[in-house]
Order: sequence, then structure tokens, then C-alpha cells
Amino acid sequence: MLLATASEMAELDRKTIEEIGIPGIVLMENAARGAAAFFEAVIPDLARRHIVVLAGSGNNAGDGFALARIFHGKGAPVRVVCLRPAHRLKGDALINYNILHRLGIPVYHWDEREDFALQFAHVQKADVILDALLGTGLQSEVRGLYREVIDAVNALGKPVLSVDVPSGLHAGTGRVLGTAIKATATATFGLLKVGHVMGEGPARSGRVQVVDIGIPPAVTASSGIQRWLLDRGLCSSWISPRPADTHKGRAGHLCVLSGSAGKTGAAALVCEGALRVGAGLVTLFVPRSLNPVMEVKLTEAMTLPVEETEAQSVSLAARETILEFLADKEALAAGPGISLHEGTQALLKELVEKSPVPLVLDADALTILARDPAPLQNASSPVIVTPHPGEMARLAGLSVPQVQKNRLDVAAEFSRRHNVIVVLKGHGTLVAAPDGRLAVNTTGTPAMASGGMGDVLTGMIAGLVVQGLEPFRAACLGVYLHGLAAEEASGNATSRGLIATDLLPVIPRLIGRLETEDPGSSHLQADDDPHQRR
Repeated sequence: MLLATASEMAELDRKTIEEIGIPGIVLMENAARGAAAFFEAVIPDLARRHIVVLAGSGNNAGDGFALARIFHGKGAPVRVVCLRPAHRLKGDALINYNILHRLGIPVYHWDEREDFALQFAHVQKADVILDALLGTGLQSEVRGLYREVIDAVNALGKPVLSVDVPSGLHAGTGRVLGTAIKATATATFGLLKVGHVMGEGPARSGRVQVVDIGIPPAVTASSGIQRWLLDRGLCSSWISPRPADTHKGRAGHLCVLSGSAGKTGAAALVCEGALRVGAGLVTLFVPRSLNPVMEVKLTEAMTLPVEETEAQSVSLAARETILEFLADKEALAAGPGISLHEGTQALLKELVEKSPVPLVLDADALTILARDPAPLQNASSPVIVTPHPGEMARLAGLSVPQVQKNRLDVAAEFSRRHNVIVVLKGHGTLVAAPDGRLAVNTTGTPAMASGGMGDVLTGMIAGLVVQGLEPFRAACLGVYLHGLAAEEASGNATSRGLIATDLLPVIPRLIGRLETEDPGSSHLQADDDPHQRR
């Protein structure tokens, strides 16, 4: 499913109206009728409830006026409370406002000189509130009367149905701009907005439905939007059952640089994550003295003992052995638990620059590169980095709050500047590619907040790369499956107690479901995306 910003959606509207010739009033009517149908699905007896439409002065208000008319026609007692005078209305909003008067639908205009409580009583009488105050164009913090009204509405605890985006929520980031409506449901128009799925968007938007308002598919297709919501339909379009004659030699060979004294568990989790997504072969580069431990700990993965430092981490002296072994393999996963020993740091930097195969980098590898990111610029093969917010902050030279406040832009900018695919982990994990593609994940649970989860993800992404998936798709599919496996393993019944190994036995079953899923629910099918499986 495509994700749009407010400016992108405005441009789609403009093209539809000015270039295609579909009048704006038609789009507004389509929006209102689609929203009404959705709202009645959310509250089946809505047409028998006392409805108050809270309106501002822009097109969002026009949508609210049209909804007032529609529910009035269904027999609902409807009142409109408009926070701005009639002379502030124009265009399609004004047309729908004038219709209200001709139909005798009560419209009350707020007067800031009068008592707040007396005027808000019009809203308090409602059974359901339709929020049409502020639309997707909001950029600045909500202040004054709008802030007072929004806070008072939230305090009522009554069902609130928002038009396009909950008032006060930034449509491009999901940030609350001072204050924002906490909606029961939101009907959004044309395309899902980034703000619905990022930041506080999910908590503020409630149940969300995308309403088709009549923008021609050709207009959307020509928009150049390369931002998607990772859902089952999209991910299933990227994976299919293997041919019957598939063998391990055709399923990809992954190499892993992970583990050191005290951190052998990280290496095991990376290897097992890769095997569970279907990598045919996995070889772990292991410090010689730790090989006996890993020989016992790993059953299906192979080990290759290499030179080590005095701290029992892989040494720079292992460089030639590793590069020679990589020559005919498909990918290298590196970083989890490798340590920050000076010799290991030097090795990691050389591998980033000279690896003949794609790399997936996590944990200690990211700490090393945060100190010196130059190897990323000199990498000879595609690179995927998988930072959590703290690692992203160090890589980008920002604070964690700065990263979390603007996750999408931070990930996209770092990806473009360093020519790497970024997997910015966290609630709503982001995947950003240097060519501008970006995806937002929909799966996961707070129960994933435990050690080792990221190691499994590193292995999963790398295991998909070795099977031939284009790196951006491999990262997206790995992230989606990782979160889905956590949901399945926890049964969505707990926010605590899940451990990384709980995910492993669940993964193959989930891949099987995706392989047989009809991808028809996705707005982007495999044949529609120029970045095909290689």
C-alpha cells in the first residue's frame, strides 16, 4: 500500500482537477460518501445518534459539511459547530456550507468573545463527534481556540470520527503538533498518509480506512511515490514457492562474522535466523579458540576457524582467509558480538570496503562505522545497515530524541548520503534505500524488547539476500517476517517474556503462508515495481 505525504496528496488532487478535469466538488463528494460508509461500519447505528460536526475553514471543513448533509439525509440529528466565520470559507467548502443552510441544517459559528463553556455545550450534547477541524496541510503547533476545543473533545471520552487525519496530527511524520484529536476511527482520502503509521499516528488515528475519491490510477502511478506500507499483500508478491528440484547449493551460501568471548550467542542467533528463512548453507567465521564452543552450539551451520586477537575476537590477520572464502558466496552478515577490539575494527572496515558480496551490518559493526563512516562510501558491494535508534544517532551524529522525532527523514537522508540501505529499527521499523524507496513496517510487539532479537533479524535479512532477493526487498521482507514471528510466538497475548529463540520455529510457517497468499490486496504488485528479483 502506497504512503503519501500531505504535499504529494495535494499534487495528486491538483492533477486530477486541473489536468484530468474531474471537479474538486466531485472529489469532495466521493470523499464524504466513502467516509460516511466507513463510519457507519465503525458505528452501525450512527444514523440514529446525535452527531456534531466540528469544522474549521478549509477543505477539511468542506468534507465535514458534506458529511453533515449525508447523515442529515439518513435521518440523524446533526449540528455543525464551525470555529471560523462564514466569510473565511471559499471554493468547494463554501458550496457545501451553503447547501447546509438551504437544507435547514443547524450551523453554529463560534464567537471567541463569548463564554467557552456555553459554546462547547453544543458539542457536549453529541453522541458522536465528527472531527473536520484541521486537515493534512497543518505544519505549525495548534494554539488558541483550536487547542482548547481539541483538548475539551478528548476529555469528553465520546466516539470521535476524524476526516482525513486527526486534527493536530502532522500528516507527514505522525507527530502531535501541540495537541491532537484521539480518534476512534479515521477515514483518509486517496492514499494512506505517512502520519497515520508513524510516531503517534496509530494511537491517535484509531481504525483507519482509505477511501477511494476518484483519483485515476494513472495519476497515482505517475506520481513517483516510492513509499509503501509493508503489509501481507505487498510482501507476498515478493516471494513464491521454490521449484521442486531446489537443493541447498541453489538456495544461497551466507557467511557470518559474529561472536567473540562472552558473545557466542549472537553468532548462533544470526546463523539460525538465516537458516530459518531458507538459506541453503551458512558458514560462521569464528575465532580459533572459540571454535569448539560453536561446533557444539551450531548443528546446521558450518564454522571456519580463523585468526584471533588476544581478546578472542576475529583478527585483522584473518582478512585474506575471509576474502578468499567470500569469493563464490552470496552475502556476508557482520557485526553482532564481534567486539570493539582494535584489530577487529580494522578487519571490519576492510571487509566493508573489499567484500565481493552484499553485506548486512549490525551491532558492533555499526559502532565501529559510527566512529569512521568512510568505509561505507568506499564499499564495493551493496550494504544494508540495521541500527536501533541509539546506533542511528551515533551514525548520523544526532541525539536519540532527534532521530525519534524525525525517523523517516533521518533514515532516508543517511541512506542517500552513504549509499546504503537503512533498516531503522523500532516501533514502525523503516527501510530506506538510496534511490528514494522507503517502507514502513506494520508488524511487531513490545514483547520484542529483549536481547538477541536484532541478531535474528540480521540473519533473516542476510538469508533472504543469499536466496536472490534484491537487497531492499530482502530487508523489507525480513523486517516484516521478524515482527510477524514475534506476534505469532507471543500470541499477541503478552508484552513481556518473549526471547529471540522463540521466533525461530515460527518463521518457516509464516513464509509458507506468504508463499501461498494472493497478493491482490497490495497496491503494488511484483510486476509493477521496476526493482525485480535478480
